Amino acid sequence: MKKVLVTISAVAAMLALGACAASNQTAKAPKAPKYMTAKEMQKEFKKGSITCNNVLADGTKVQDFYYKDKTAWSGNLDRNIGDKIKQGEWKIMGPGLRIKDHKKKKPYGKWFNLAKTGKKSYVAYDSSGKKHMTMKCK
Repeated sequence: MKKVLVTISAVAAMLALGACAASNQTAKAPKAPKYMTAKEMQKEFKKGSITCNNVLADGTKVQDFYYKDKTAWSGNLDRNIGDKIKQGEWKIMGPGLRIKDHKKKKPYGKWFNLAKTGKKSYVAYDSSGKKHMTMKCK
């Protein structure tokens, strides 16, 4: 009788563990963000120069000033990080936003896809789909 009870307990435990493992495997993967199209980006950024309060992926808070002083979709950029100011450039081309600081490492800057999260709020993702920063603009 003891052997039967031990066998039944072992089988029940294995079934329970199998059910837990199966439910973990069927859990839904995080939903991929819906990136803005070129038309949506042009509509959002069409009115003059904008200012955005950003939080970078590492938690650093920055304030960006996007000046439309080159074309309707490009210009210079000032980024305030604490009491330091970095100058650079920005450009919207198609559905991408390029931000370039004047470091020599990446001569063309970094390209981002934006996902709209609210009114004048966005999340910028790099080309690998990794979150780079959140943006709240005015």
